[in-house]
Amino acid sequence: MNHKFSDILLKPLITEKSTVLSQKNKYTFCVPLTVTKPQIKNAFNEIFPDRKISSIKTLKIRGHKKRTKSGFKSPRDLKKAIISFEGAKIEYFPEAT
Repeated sequence: MNHKFSDILLKPLITEKSTVLSQKNKYTFCVPLTVTKPQIKNAFNEIFPDRKISSIKTLKIRGHKKRTKSGFKSPRDLKKAIISFEGAKIEYFPEAT
């Protein structure tokens, strides 16, 4: 399955844990469920060519059912990619204090 580079790294996940990891040059991105690690690496290298990737860790998060007033709601499944690299930091992540 062919993906564009902008379709692979959908958005950065900005949480408390990801802001702490960003101090160690580890950044968390939301990716599609069907994407593999080599595809993530190629997309990251295309978007940020001056960074050298050290490791990529992926994990799938299953959407849990939630009870609502009108029945049950089932959120979508999610896949996260934690990318650690060498080089300058990415600017759009907030700094933890």
